[in-house]
Amino acid sequence: MKKTISTAIPIVLAMLVISLISRGQATIKNLRFSDGNSSVQNAVSKAATITLHRSDVNSKAARDFGKSYKHVSDENWYVAPDAFCASFTADDIKYRVDYDKKGHWLHTIRTYDENKLPRDIRHLVKSSYYDYDITFVQEIEKPSKNFTYIVHLEGKTTLINLRVYDGEMEEWQKFEKSK
Repeated sequence: MKKTISTAIPIVLAMLVISLISRGQATIKNLRFSDGNSSVQNAVSKAATITLHRSDVNSKAARDFGKSYKHVSDENWYVAPDAFCASFTADDIKYRVDYDKKGHWLHTIRTYDENKLPRDIRHLVKSSYYDYDITFVQEIEKPSKNFTYIVHLEGKTTLINLRVYDGEMEEWQKFEKSK
């Protein structure tokens, strides 16, 4: 009896989480399992990242993507609770393009290394954080807004994430390295 209950609880929990995710009321990001049941974790993870083909995506999103990224044909599409996400790599830049369920473009995130960072942004960062290495950059483009840059820095004892927007730089996150 005890074994049946201990087996049923993770299964019911997984079904509940999958149901909430499909209705857009939960996300996988901060989900933790205390019993370490990897089969439940795998079931939930697979439900949260369903791979799609461009023909299975909202037609408005697929049309916009095809028009914006004519050179791309090998992108990967995923469904999230409130969005369709396309990812691909071109010219050593990783792209993630998100659309809402109605096919409206939400944003594009480009991830690249320091040598692709615009000179003015690099100068702004390096003039204040000259002892830090730029490990990578996330460039966020949204409709009708200036670009936002998340610059990831690594120092001897500290990791810092800077947010650069409209010529202004702020320390967004700061972490001490473990010893």
